Amino acid sequence: EKNRGIYKFELYSTLRAITNFLNGDKSSIRAFQLAWGSELVSIYAPSASRKDYVSPFPDKEDEFADFDYDKNLLFDALGSLTVTLDRLKSGGLLGFYEISIPYDDYGSVVTLALDDYSSIGAEILLSEQNISCDGPMQALMRSLFDKARIKCTVDTFFIDPSTTRQDDYNPTQLLLSLSNVSKM
Repeated sequence: EKNRGIYKFELYSTLRAITNFLNGDKSSIRAFQLAWGSELVSIYAPSASRKDYVSPFPDKEDEFADFDYDKNLLFDALGSLTVTLDRLKSGGLLGFYEISIPYDDYGSVVTLALDDYSSIGAEILLSEQNISCDGPMQALMRSLFDKARIKCTVDTFFIDPSTTRQDDYNPTQLLLSLSNVSKM
């Protein structure tokens, strides 16, 4: 637990310093996030591919009926994400995770849920202070989708799966919703 606290503090202070150094410039922050995500993949999943991603849902024939992006590039990105998350999980930075493409959205939404996510405290604090540099998972997702030539909107949610009572709220789950998924 002590190591997690040190990690959260270092992540918070580093991202705050990077944002200050970049003067909050959105294009510079985006470039940093893409480079950071790309570096995570090169370290943890340099040879990952679509064969490393397994959907938690059974295949449906018309699941990707209305998409305009390259499905194989999406699955390559999700394979890299899977391998990277497995490595981070083995290092104790997160617990269970799930990557899904909800069937009823026909390939236009991808979600990533991370339980027992070590960085969540630092990311909540950065969010509350309107620091515009997102955490490592957002950087990873943006980088992978950029490489796959897929654009999307990334929404971040901090969730406490044990309660809806605001007084008892203690988020431990990060949910990333990537919506409006389409070709760049």
